Amino acid sequence: MNIINSPESDSLTCVGSEVEKCDIPQTEITKSNKNWRNIATSSINKLAACNSIFQWRPWSESVSSTTGQRSPAIRKLEDVYRGYRSLSTFLDSDENFMVYRRFGYLHSRVLLRKQDKLRKLEDELDSYDDDDANDTTNTQLASRKVLMSRSLDESASRKEKLQRPSMRTRTDILNDIEEGLKEYGSFLLQAQSLVALNRPSASDYKSVEGYIFTKKPLVDEESAFIYKKEDLITLRDGREMALLDNLFEKILRALHCSLLQDDRSKTTDKNLHYYTKARKDYAITAMLVLVLLCLLILPVFILYRLTLKKDMDVTYTVSIGVLLIFTLVFSAVLSMFTKAKRHEIFASAAAYCAVLVVFISNIPSQKPS
Repeated sequence: MNIINSPESDSLTCVGSEVEKCDIPQTEITKSNKNWRNIATSSINKLAACNSIFQWRPWSESVSSTTGQRSPAIRKLEDVYRGYRSLSTFLDSDENFMVYRRFGYLHSRVLLRKQDKLRKLEDELDSYDDDDANDTTNTQLASRKVLMSRSLDESASRKEKLQRPSMRTRTDILNDIEEGLKEYGSFLLQAQSLVALNRPSASDYKSVEGYIFTKKPLVDEESAFIYKKEDLITLRDGREMALLDNLFEKILRALHCSLLQDDRSKTTDKNLHYYTKARKDYAITAMLVLVLLCLLILPVFILYRLTLKKDMDVTYTVSIGVLLIFTLVFSAVLSMFTKAKRHEIFASAAAYCAVLVVFISNIPSQKPS
C-alpha cells in the first residue's frame, strides 16, 4: 500500500496493497495525538459537569452544612398547598393520624344483597331436587338415580342442554352457587378484617379533627368523613400502650418537653408536636418498670412497718387491706396498659397476691420481743 500526497489537498492518500514506509514527520504525529487527547479530556470534563448538575439525588442536602451532608428526604406540611395532597401528607406524617372510614353500613348492605342472592339460588336448588324426588312419571327411577350420582346428574344436564339450550339445569344452579359463595366468602372476610381494626383513641381523633377543622384542606362536603366517628378506624398496629401513650404525651405537652420531639423537620407549626417513637418507647418502658417496682416494694415496705406494731389484731387487719388495695391496682395496670387476656390477668393477680400473702404469714415471727 502506497501513501501519496494528493495534489488537490494536503490529506494523505493510501493506494496499493503493500505497506511501505511513509515519509511523515514525527513531530506532526505527536502534535496530532496531543490535540486529540486534549479534545477527549475536555469532553469528559464537560460530561462530568453535566452529570453533576442533572444527577438524580433521592436524598436532601442540608443547607446549613458546608460539607453537603445527606439527610433523609421528608415531606413537609408547609411545602404543599391545601387539598388532598396536604391532608395526605398530614395523615401519613404519624401513625397516630392514620384515620379512615370503615364503611360498615355499605359492607352490610352488600353482604345482605349477596346473602339474598345465595338464598334464592338455594331455594331454586331445593325446588329442583324436590321435583326430581317427587317425580311420578315413568322416569321416576332415573330421576332418583340422578340425585344419587354426580356423574349421572352432569350427564343428564348435558343431554337436556342439547335438547333445550335455554333450560336451566342443576349443574347451572350449582355453578352459580359456587361463584356466589366465592364472592360472598371473600367479601365477608374482608369485612371481618376491617371490623378487627382498632378504633382511633380520643386524642388521635381530636388531633385529626382539629387539623381538618383548622386548616380546612378540603371542601366541607368531602371533609365531613371525620365526623362519622363510629365508622372510623385506625391503621396503627396494636393499642397495647394507647392509654399510656396518650397520658405520656399530655405530660410532655404540659411540661413543654422538647427532648423527645423530632427536629421539626416535618413542620414548623408550633401547634403540631411530633415525638420520636423510639425515645418515647424507651421513656414509657422506663415508666412501666418504675410502676412495677413501686407495686412490689411499697406493699412490702408497708407490711414491714406494720410488723413493728405490738397490736397484732390491727396489724393483720391493715395487712389484709393493703393486700387487697395493691392487688386491685396491679390488676388495673395489667388491664389498662397491656393486652393481657382475662385469664392472664387472673393468673398474674394470683401470683402477685401470693407473694404478699407469704410476707403476711411471716409477720408473727418478725414481731419484736
